[in-house]
Amino acid sequence: MPIPPSADISVKLQSLSDQLDQSEHARDKEIALVKYLQAHLEADKDHTTLKLLPSALGTPDGDGRGETRESTILSDIIRKHNLGQAYLDWVFTYLQPTAADNKPLERLPCANVKAEENWGCRNDGKLTCGECHLVSYCSKECQRTHWRVHKRDCKDPIRSPTWQPAWIREMRDPTYVTSSTEWKIPQKEAQFALGLHIWGNIPAFDTLNLPKNEGASGNLPNLSLAYVASGDLRNVVRTVNELPDDYSGELTIVLNDREPMIVLRNMLLLMILGTMTDEIGIAQAADVALHLWGSTFIRGEDQIVHAKAIMQLTGLIRGQDLFSLRLGENSIMAGKMTAQVVGVLAQAMKFDLDVNDANAEIRFEPTREDRHHRGYCRLKPSHRLASLEFRRFGIVLPFGAANNHFNTPNKYLFSSSGRWLQDDLATPLESWNIEDVIAAGKAHGAQSSDLYGCLYFYFSGQLRSFAERIRKFKISFRMFNQDARELAKNIQSGTYTSQGLPKNTTFDRIDVSNIIDAEYLGISNVLAEFSPLLNKANQCATIIGYSMNWVPKQHNSGPGPAEVGKLMRQLIQMGKGIIFKYLEAIHDNSTAFHQYLAKQGTEEAARKAGVKLKSKHSIVPHRIGAPIDGPPNGLPEFKTDDSWYWNVSCRM
Repeated sequence: MPIPPSADISVKLQSLSDQLDQSEHARDKEIALVKYLQAHLEADKDHTTLKLLPSALGTPDGDGRGETRESTILSDIIRKHNLGQAYLDWVFTYLQPTAADNKPLERLPCANVKAEENWGCRNDGKLTCGECHLVSYCSKECQRTHWRVHKRDCKDPIRSPTWQPAWIREMRDPTYVTSSTEWKIPQKEAQFALGLHIWGNIPAFDTLNLPKNEGASGNLPNLSLAYVASGDLRNVVRTVNELPDDYSGELTIVLNDREPMIVLRNMLLLMILGTMTDEIGIAQAADVALHLWGSTFIRGEDQIVHAKAIMQLTGLIRGQDLFSLRLGENSIMAGKMTAQVVGVLAQAMKFDLDVNDANAEIRFEPTREDRHHRGYCRLKPSHRLASLEFRRFGIVLPFGAANNHFNTPNKYLFSSSGRWLQDDLATPLESWNIEDVIAAGKAHGAQSSDLYGCLYFYFSGQLRSFAERIRKFKISFRMFNQDARELAKNIQSGTYTSQGLPKNTTFDRIDVSNIIDAEYLGISNVLAEFSPLLNKANQCATIIGYSMNWVPKQHNSGPGPAEVGKLMRQLIQMGKGIIFKYLEAIHDNSTAFHQYLAKQGTEEAARKAGVKLKSKHSIVPHRIGAPIDGPPNGLPEFKTDDSWYWNVSCRM
């Protein structure tokens, strides 16, 4: 909280310092600090730049702009007297965002915003721009007033019907084209990201799918789920949100990932959604979690909530590696904190990232432009602009919503050296069923052109429901940061008994993600390690995995020359363009996939492990977009042109 400059600031600080030096009791010191802070707040009600002082908590300022000299002195005083928690408690109580701009959105807002004046119309947007369909206004007056600003977006060249990708305009080969069939980074492109998969790249699914398995009755037994290479929480969110409203059993969820940053992010998200709701409400907690999860830039005020969670977490693990925390009255989060997670936490608290450098690195590395343009080629004009807007700013918000408060880089999407952790094409839009996303946006007043506005309302709704259900149901989240194989061995040996997983622990679902690929554990090893952990008393118990990398390893995974011609004619009859991605959508590759499984020794590995492949799926389909209970050669189904567009064209 930078202290507003004043003539006698040094006198006031010196007085506070003297008073604290003379006080012997911690409580007296806390009272003195709060009185000092409250006096400054009351004397400066119009000051709008109040924000958290990270250095007061033992960390440097994280927004790259530095603290004033007076703020630095105050931080030194707070640290000297061990008043970091008292300071944070005061900040959390008095400096929570109160402006309407910082409140969670319930409906699409009017797009008449004046960022330079920190002003925006408070009404809902109802009159949609007839050109771009990206923004809406409450009245014709607001629309006319805002046209000077909106015109730049509405007339953006990327929305032109004659727009072409850069390589066509410049009459050259795309930079992503290489003559080699081996995957590599083309030398014309710069590598600047670390390639972590923080945002899932296939849509979330309900891991239980009770209606097609154990049944949708609330009178179900206790259930146990293991996400052994979890990545983000999307499948957990969807699964918990699909539980019957009257579910009365206990749900155990093991969350493991070998990447410490992913584990830390998941822990912070669970803490925000599970422990902060009493203090800031479910809607606000979901909003903070949404941006921590999916936005590259966050509000400065969000750091207050993050810091509260971090202080709580560091208090739990001080001097020990085991921890347990209540998430509301019914749920808990417990586990073992590894040195790697502690190290990432310490680094995230300390490193300094400049907002402009972050924006440039993520969004506008010039050698990567062709990869973005390749995706834009399949999009409608306004969707190109919506995608470009996310590339520019990285904020999950409606296109016309005020975003001037989102000026702090999200540390949990960067390494300690400030490098972007993901591929530059990564987008949280790919983590969810896009037709559900669009439907949720429309229900809250957004237009289908506003991709990330629709995502905001869908994402917010999912997180609000998840937070409510954490409080309602009895859920035990068991957190681990292990190699998946080590996790399996330690559970079977009883190593985690003290962490709530005794030697006889079994699971009703084990989601192994894509570690069935040979680059990771491979199918045979996954079955050998995890089949013994299936609940044999439950005939619906299942290991769920997907192969992300099988196609380049199987020679006939793509259509041959004769079939390409047939598929092209089919696309023409459908009124679709001749794009390779479109060929994939209508190509039956089931025979090639079964040959790939055979090469991996899947049948023999399953026999040894005492399990078998499902001939009829009941949780997820054989292939994204196909019917769950369809045959192995079932193709994705797109019942309307819109469904085709959303699921094929819009998936980057």
